[in-house]
Parts: sequence; structure tokens; C-alpha cells
Amino acid sequence: MRHNFIGIVISTAMDKTVRVQVAKRVMVHRFQKEVLRHKVYMAHDELENCNSGDVVRIEHCRKLSRHKSFAVAEVIKPARSWTDPETGIDMYLREIRNYKPDAKAAQADVTTKEFAAPKVPAPPQNDINLDADMKTYEQTGTLGQ
Repeated sequence: MRHNFIGIVISTAMDKTVRVQVAKRVMVHRFQKEVLRHKVYMAHDELENCNSGDVVRIEHCRKLSRHKSFAVAEVIKPARSWTDPETGIDMYLREIRNYKPDAKAAQADVTTKEFAAPKVPAPPQNDINLDADMKTYEQTGTLGQ
């Protein structure tokens, strides 16, 4: 009997290879609590029909490379996709979350004001005459105001 796991495709960046994340519940005896553990497997996808977010069943096979000893047996549930009505691009949910629109297209309709430096404030006007005040102080000993 071969090992079979059900997991979610998390990456399809390589040729004929997908990365599948498999979740497993494990009991932590010290705390008497069940926790969820994840492991990532590399699986062979000969037809390259898997997309990011698909739920697949992977099956153990002979070792195909250093890290790859599983093959995609079937796609159980394809990822939900959405087609952008403006561009016609198919996007999967994982891509939609990470989607950042083109900055140039977003700024095409926006008008911005040019930066203008603020005016330099005028120096304060003081009515103090230091020469006259010094003479008054020397003569009387107090400042005359």
C-alpha cells in the first residue's frame, strides 16, 4: 500500500513539479491538546494541470529527484478563480490576495498639485533702541521704557 496524502498546492513555479502542503493533527501529550502540524512535499505533476490553491491527492512513488518522491494522483477540488472583466486575466484566490495593481495605471486619472515651498516669514519688528536704553541705564541705573 502506498502513502497517500491530501493537501493544498502552494507553488507551481517549477516545471512539472508542485509544492503541496499537507496538514496533520498531532496530540501534544504534555498539554493534552491536539495541534495542527504542516509539512511541505514536492510532487511530480506530469500534465502540469495543477494551480495554486488546488486540493490534490499525492501518492508515493519511486524517488524522482533529490526532494521529489511523490506524484499528483488527482485534483480533488480545483482552486476558485476569478476573471478580471477589464483585462480578461484569470486570477486564483491566492493571487488575488497578493495582487498589486500597476502603479502607472492607477495614477493615470489622478491629478496632483506641484509642490510649492512656503514663504519665508518676515523677521519680527522690535521697537527697542539699544543705544538710547544703554545711555539711560548708565545715567539713572534703571531702564527707561
